[in-house]
Amino acid sequence: MPDLPRLAVPAPPTGRGAPSRRALLRGAAGLAAAGLLTGCGRIELGGPARYTPPPPGIDDLYRTDLLAVLDRALAGVEQLTSAAAAVPAVAAALAGLAEDLPVQRRALLTGAQVEDELEAREHGPAATSSPPAATDAPGDAASLVAVLVELRDLAAAAARQVSGSLARPTVAIAAHTAWAARRLRAAAGAGEVPAAPAAEELVPRREVPATDPPSIGAESDYHSTLERAQQEEWYTGYLHEVLAARSEDEARAAHLERSALHRGRAEQLGLVAEEDGAPVVPRQAVYAIPGGTLDDELAGQLPTLMAQTLLGVHIALVGAAPFERRPLPIEAALAAAERLSSLVDELAPVPSLEVEEPPPAEG
Repeated sequence: MPDLPRLAVPAPPTGRGAPSRRALLRGAAGLAAAGLLTGCGRIELGGPARYTPPPPGIDDLYRTDLLAVLDRALAGVEQLTSAAAAVPAVAAALAGLAEDLPVQRRALLTGAQVEDELEAREHGPAATSSPPAATDAPGDAASLVAVLVELRDLAAAAARQVSGSLARPTVAIAAHTAWAARRLRAAAGAGEVPAAPAAEELVPRREVPATDPPSIGAESDYHSTLERAQQEEWYTGYLHEVLAARSEDEARAAHLERSALHRGRAEQLGLVAEEDGAPVVPRQAVYAIPGGTLDDELAGQLPTLMAQTLLGVHIALVGAAPFERRPLPIEAALAAAERLSSLVDELAPVPSLEVEEPPPAEG
């Protein structure tokens, strides 16, 4: 270390005694501020070292982008709602989105973000975050459909890479958005809804920061959800075969096609289970019919019940599975949601999950 400059310290005035400790500390602080004590680099007197937060992990990166797309969709819904009042089907679709998108947004927030937003609410509208700029909001139904498709695909891509605890809500949001995009497209007669990503297309798209890698759940949870998925796919294949026997012509062919699809998926899941040491569920020759008797009323309800069951099962499997095993259940969840778009008028904002309501603002 180089020699410090020699500093002339004046002697205390006669009769006053030595300077106090506080005066010496003040003098040292003044010298440091003046740049005289810099021979050994920067010296900080008191206080902890400056904290440098780590770069965001893959969960935070996807969460930030998903929230941005959700905000754009919300802004579009608000902008289009008044103009759509004359078209009841479009108005109903927009009203559903106005209720569902905020719930999905809450499902993505971290605990710290929830606390920040609650604090902002307590301080009034001026303290809340600004809404997206008008130029970012979709201005017509076709543009809003496009934003919903963007949200669907981004959430599906996120579910492929993020931690298991975040993968489940993100794939649930992707599934709901797949349903909502088709509903709005049918109601408005505008926009395009391309096919949802297939399993082979769901590959990692982003580099995972080494400082904060994503995590997965317990192997036991994965094995149990994989077993359940096999059971439900075999069962669905059987029920479609039963429905085919009661149907004719095009309806019969459609049920047989779906039966083959679900049995093929059950076989795929069985191969995965065998490779990963999970229980392998064999196909049974006969399964029990719900309620014991398949009357016309139950036959009409079965397609909806089967799709709803498979949607929940595959969302759970995505949340429990290792990263490389997620594409198949992601594809299956999206397919079940799209199937439901022609069967039900309502779908939970985050299917198979409960999202806690925020506490009411005080005052």
